[in-house]
Amino acid sequence: MSGPSQRSSPKWFQWGLISAILVAVYFYADSTHRSPLVGKKAPPLNLSVAAGGAAEGPARVRLSSLRGQVVVLDFWASWCTACRKATPMLNALHEEFAGDEVSFFAVNVEPIDRERLQLAHATFGTGFPTLHDRAGAVQRDFAIRLLPTILVIGRDGVVDFAVSGMPNESKLRDAIAQALEPERANL
Repeated sequence: MSGPSQRSSPKWFQWGLISAILVAVYFYADSTHRSPLVGKKAPPLNLSVAAGGAAEGPARVRLSSLRGQVVVLDFWASWCTACRKATPMLNALHEEFAGDEVSFFAVNVEPIDRERLQLAHATFGTGFPTLHDRAGAVQRDFAIRLLPTILVIGRDGVVDFAVSGMPNESKLRDAIAQALEPERANL
């Protein structure tokens, strides 16, 4: 007498089921991590520069005082490997748009001391100022759930673009360039 007969599903069915599950997970994850702020006015931001600030730069950054400029915010943490990997690309875009009215700011969202933040900023090699959201209030206001999250805020103060995880350089470049378009400057 042989053991219980086992009916096996055809391999194509198993692969189809796995593929369908992966597609569903991707779309669920993508929809749950989209920024609810895209197309809306950015919340207030008023943070001190904790690292990378030039002597002639401001000690505090207020989003409201940057009206008329495009603002790129990079939310990060020192333990975040993807944040570290995104830094060279962000530095390159910062240099590329240096002559334009674009301000780049990293926003550290950890409750760490200033020395540790400055060390992480230097270790990452960030070429633009880091603001410190030690209490996490700005992170909550901007609905940041994943790191890194990069936002492009237009001259009118509206969040034009948001990406979580490792950003696509050409999409981020296009979002910045689109926010700089002259017809948008008078909004």
